[in-house]
Amino acid sequence: MNFEEKKQEGLRYIKEDNYKEALEIFSLLFYENPKDLELLEITQFLFQRITEGNYDFQPKKAEEYIYRGVARFYKGKLSESIEDFDIAISLNNKLDYAYKCKAFSLMWLEKHQESIEELEKAISINPHGEYYDDIAENYSRMGLDNKAIEFHEKAIHKSPDDARLWYNYGTHLGKMNMIAKAVTKLQKAVELYPNYDDAIYNLNYYSKKLKI
Repeated sequence: MNFEEKKQEGLRYIKEDNYKEALEIFSLLFYENPKDLELLEITQFLFQRITEGNYDFQPKKAEEYIYRGVARFYKGKLSESIEDFDIAISLNNKLDYAYKCKAFSLMWLEKHQESIEELEKAISINPHGEYYDDIAENYSRMGLDNKAIEFHEKAIHKSPDDARLWYNYGTHLGKMNMIAKAVTKLQKAVELYPNYDDAIYNLNYYSKKLKI
């Protein structure tokens, strides 16, 4: 059964009010593709129904705890989300995305050093550019721009085909008033993803500043 077929099966379970089966399917799908916006919307809907209906639901698999943790994060329950990510890690400490999710909650709690430590654990399992980019964001929020640039460089080196990483690097350089370098990075983002509206907007903005 492919990704789309699994998603349709999960939606069928939701229509049948069988939230337990739906959750098992969507937790695994979400782990496969956490950037799928439709899955995020389904996550919110599914957990809203579970919460409002007072269903006796308790995750069992690590992926289910990650899934519930993400839902809690988007509801602003950051501490509870971290608890779920910790349980997921205790069940399977090789799930790099669990460390990434925990790091994101910690970052929003302004616990930046702890967030970086979790991302380093994710990198030790899967050195994906996204995780280096997340470290860069932490350093940026800490006001350590040079460290942020160091990790932006590592991010695009590890995942050179990810337009979002070039965009994040470019916008950070723009905020530092490094306009020419910002334009170069944003051009690469648009080259990789020609319909990247935010990248196009920022590229035009900084290109105009460069000409002034």
